[in-house]
Amino acid sequence: MDDARRGLKPAVLFAAVFIGAWVAQLLRPGTAVHLPGVPWNWLIALPPLAGLALGLLQNGSALARSFGSGQLAIASLLAVGATCWPIAVFPVGVAAPGWLHSIGLGDPLSSLPFAAALLAVVANLAVSLGRRLRQGEDRLRFAILHAGLLIAVVGGAAGHGGLVRAHFMLEEGARPGDAAQAEDGSLVRLPAALVLDDFVLERFAPMLLLDEGGRLTRGETLLGPDAVDQVRGLSVTVRTYMPAAAVVAGRAVAFRDPGANPAAEVAVRDATGAELAVGWLHPRGPVGAELALALPGGRTLYLEPPRPKRFLARVRADGREAEITVNQPLRLDGWAIYLLSYDEALGPASRTAVFEAVEDRALPAVYIGLALLVIGVLAHLWSPRMAGGRR
Repeated sequence: MDDARRGLKPAVLFAAVFIGAWVAQLLRPGTAVHLPGVPWNWLIALPPLAGLALGLLQNGSALARSFGSGQLAIASLLAVGATCWPIAVFPVGVAAPGWLHSIGLGDPLSSLPFAAALLAVVANLAVSLGRRLRQGEDRLRFAILHAGLLIAVVGGAAGHGGLVRAHFMLEEGARPGDAAQAEDGSLVRLPAALVLDDFVLERFAPMLLLDEGGRLTRGETLLGPDAVDQVRGLSVTVRTYMPAAAVVAGRAVAFRDPGANPAAEVAVRDATGAELAVGWLHPRGPVGAELALALPGGRTLYLEPPRPKRFLARVRADGREAEITVNQPLRLDGWAIYLLSYDEALGPASRTAVFEAVEDRALPAVYIGLALLVIGVLAHLWSPRMAGGRR
């Protein structure tokens, strides 16, 4: 009970600071808190180090008990939840709804209330860790748990401040390039010059698309030779299928080209089996115009352009060959090179690719913190302790 009373004051003080920060954010909606970038992001480690020293050196003081109290932990975590929930529900930043901006949560992670909440969480964890290292039964496993969470949070904050994102575009056959443009418009030099050797786009087979006066209905089958599909009571049978075609004089002809779209000659029947139309379908592309089939009742049948299945870029970085896909970046000296997009108008014939280069030197700290957190949780599961100290 005494500990609860001792923890009540810092919790109330934090609540006052948190509400004050939120009021300030409402009065000045444009205010944003940005953590320092490289090389000054290491300064983020100073507050937790100060809290750790307080817990270690002044373990029994009222100040250490207050900042390390359970009430402050609960209050600060609730405050983090109160400021971060829009991230899981709505777009944030420029795309955030107007009412989110009106309550100060247009960009939660750079808002004043979130900064206050995060600082309270870090201070509470650091002081609690210092106290755990000095006293208490089972202090080791509790210290591992607190240390893991603290390192993960501080590492994430340091990485957010020191994070560098830059974009660049490569063209097949062009000279090697090592320059990228950061989000603030500045020029960033990559650790190696990159060359795009080849861009490869794999696509799904096309699908039918029925237009009924503006109402679009997609078929259910990926088309191919002899495929049969049902669309809104119509039976569509593929008579001839070309994986790559061009359009000549209103007719599809086989044409081997990276940018060529598929074409299909189809027969359309109604529910009674009566044939309504026969003709060629071809989506508009770099080497062919669109071919559609007019049906009775003002309906039109189209062939939808094939959707991308997977795309990759084959690159060289200082003589090293690598393939970059959307979920498999190329890692170079602390940088991760991601494949973002390509020339969608050309599709498989695209000779250019757009990349994003990301540098986050604090990411290993986050991984270390998460590993310690898992070890601490497993230690508690291995030997759980119930209320009253019973195992």
